[in-house]
Amino acid sequence: MPILTKYALSLFILVLWSAPAAAVLSGPLTLSFEPIQAQRTIIHSDLEEALDLYLNLVDDEEREAELTRILQEVGASEYPSTYMRAQSYQFFEFLRLQELEQAEELLVELLPFAEQHPFADVVIEYYVNWLELRQFQQQTSEMLAIAEQLTMILDQVQNPRIGYYTNIVLLGVFSSNGQYQRALEHGLQSLEWLSLTTDNRRRTRRVALTGQITQVHLQLRNYDLAMDLTVQAIQEAEEGELYGFLPGLYLRKGYIEGVLGQTESSIASHRRAIEWAEQMEWPGVIFTSLNNIASSYIELENYDRAREILLETYELLEAHDALGDDVAIAHVVLFNLGYIAVMTDDFSGIEAIRKHTDALRNLSEPGEFYEHLEFAARAYERAGMYQAQAQTLLEQRNLRDTISQTEREDALRELEVRYQAQDRLQQIELLQQRNDLQEQIIENKQLQQQIFILFGVVVVMGLFLLAFLYRAARRANLRLKVANKQLEFHSRRDPLTALLNRRALQDHMTHRAKNERRHSNPEHPDGLVLLDVDYFKRINDTHGHAAGDTVLKALSERLTNLARSSDLVVRWGGEEFLLYLPGMAEAKLPEFTSRVLQVIGEKPVIHEGKEIPVTATAGFIHLPFAGIDESVLGWERALQIADMALYIGKVHGRNRAYGLRGLNKPYDDIKDQLEHDLNAAIEEGVVDYVLIEGPTQKRDSES
Repeated sequence: MPILTKYALSLFILVLWSAPAAAVLSGPLTLSFEPIQAQRTIIHSDLEEALDLYLNLVDDEEREAELTRILQEVGASEYPSTYMRAQSYQFFEFLRLQELEQAEELLVELLPFAEQHPFADVVIEYYVNWLELRQFQQQTSEMLAIAEQLTMILDQVQNPRIGYYTNIVLLGVFSSNGQYQRALEHGLQSLEWLSLTTDNRRRTRRVALTGQITQVHLQLRNYDLAMDLTVQAIQEAEEGELYGFLPGLYLRKGYIEGVLGQTESSIASHRRAIEWAEQMEWPGVIFTSLNNIASSYIELENYDRAREILLETYELLEAHDALGDDVAIAHVVLFNLGYIAVMTDDFSGIEAIRKHTDALRNLSEPGEFYEHLEFAARAYERAGMYQAQAQTLLEQRNLRDTISQTEREDALRELEVRYQAQDRLQQIELLQQRNDLQEQIIENKQLQQQIFILFGVVVVMGLFLLAFLYRAARRANLRLKVANKQLEFHSRRDPLTALLNRRALQDHMTHRAKNERRHSNPEHPDGLVLLDVDYFKRINDTHGHAAGDTVLKALSERLTNLARSSDLVVRWGGEEFLLYLPGMAEAKLPEFTSRVLQVIGEKPVIHEGKEIPVTATAGFIHLPFAGIDESVLGWERALQIADMALYIGKVHGRNRAYGLRGLNKPYDDIKDQLEHDLNAAIEEGVVDYVLIEGPTQKRDSES
């Protein structure tokens, strides 16, 4: 695995902010499009070619002058599609310069034009620009709402360029939101539209599209397919002399080769990325590739060569005035130098580990910083700083919980947005039906001459409308009730394993406290067992996320089968499980925990015909603990102590359980030590504990 953010694909960090919402999109995009008549064209062929050539211009002044000329020449009403395309390029210029307020003002000004020229190509390109803006502003809810509505009218597109453009933007939106299957579907549609284009931008668009599809496969860990696509894109870029793509493509190729363990090939690809980046004057690629090459040498344990390259990178950063506290790559390089020092037994490097970990905590994305903490923990372990290692691992676990919670919230938000979009579409369809009915009534009034017949028609149609609306309202209410029940179920259940989630346990413990469960028979207290799957990250990295999901579902089934009908089996977060065992005698809890370790580790999990050995580490405790009233030491504090016991098990080898049976000193005397340094409390003998070993398994020594 790479050191920290070794194979970062992002070359530059772009500071984004949300502009004031100067306009709000009114209603879903289900407009009544005006068909293009056979004798009517809405594009200007010569100016369309000029816009294709405009995209090849590099000089900012030339670009501005050419776009101004095109906007002056194109007739907005005569050629509305070409006019909207030219205005879209003006919008892109505002985005490129990060002038977000001007970009949004331009879209607001163009709204009346889109309404006055309701051709599908004009309106859809206009709203795709809104989608680009909301994605750029990181306004996820509005972005997803527009994307969902665009998918409903996408079949109205006629221009291949707009079909390509719309689908490639939707590919990026759904990929950024973790909807990879939908992203790939739009990638395929974009490729189909691209095959219909005939302009000179076709090869450039195909290379860009291949790059976006490759990114999706990287997220899905389809590394072999991602490699094939990258090699194909490099070949096409070189044949088409599209040299601006090559630094990033070779950087991606080196990344994939590194993940696949092809270290020498990875180094060679990064060298090629550096060569092209020097020609293109892209220092960001040079910094990243040099750091990646050094990291490859670290994997080969060629620390001297790695140090030389990192020092060279540091000098380049200094020459480009890129050593500021807010430059992430500078901290990555200095962290890696400290890491090399520690791994070569120069423990003065620990100070660099601490300093640059603190800096990267604010500069890195949560997922990247999670990986960074893994290597910081290794450095502390090498230096024998086990307390710092345990604290780092605990921070990593808390960060993982935060990431998991964010992912759950995003999933619920996405479900809500999609439901609202569908509901709004149904409202529009119902309104359209009502409008059609009203028009029919008006026509009948004009045709009927006798008042009696006209009155009868009005009454019949009115009754039909009321019956229709009544049935529609009942169906809508029924769908709403079903949706609410599904949301309530999913809010208390983990979507992957169908186990209870953290919220469900919190609700149960609140109910337990109200019913004074804590004052029940002290001979049969409740038990808490907290489990963490060992080496779960390595399972994901080696076998893929699908295998990780299979492991979690298999363990959930085993734990459910082992538990009693009164027990609660909870997915606590990530690869953590919690068992709440009411009325569990003190003498029975260690035996039950041993059975838990056995049922998890006694046989491997089977995924696609391959055996995956699995073990877990646990911490367990009774509630109430050591006769202490729960108003003093409640279930949350007890669970925190069990969590510390679990991490002691992690530090001492995994595949085991530490359980707390009692105290050898008064609670008030050792309260702070018990809640903040359990390991020291155990070593000093103030806590009565029991150690349970899991089943013997043959594993690597890698942590």
